[in-house]
Amino acid sequence: MVPEMSESEILIEFEFEDELILRGILDRVMAPQIVEDIRSMLPFEGRTALLRDEMKITLGISRGNQKPVRDVKRGDIAYMPLGDSLCIYLSDMRTFSPVNVLGRITSPTDSLEQLRGVRRGSMVTVRLAE
Repeated sequence: MVPEMSESEILIEFEFEDELILRGILDRVMAPQIVEDIRSMLPFEGRTALLRDEMKITLGISRGNQKPVRDVKRGDIAYMPLGDSLCIYLSDMRTFSPVNVLGRITSPTDSLEQLRGVRRGSMVTVRLAE
């Protein structure tokens, strides 16, 4: 059974070089301008960097904070203004700088763990999910 989606949610996919695909949801309610900026860029490619259980993907939208938080949960997708990057969190943690949580990864937990094996600097394609 597919969970009900609201009109504010956007289904996205992250496809990494090693053919790992993660699905997620961005929710406009959480940070409307940032989510719209990202949606308007789709699809796009970026470079990855895994640091302290956060997978960072450089964006290039140069936005500030809308609803900043420091505490994130495993599977959260957030925008980090410091570094202008989209982040996927592999564990519950307190972030180094404030972030805007935009959504969450919906793929199974074991898929999220596979992010640890993605090489730094490898390419990722972010697109609307079908």
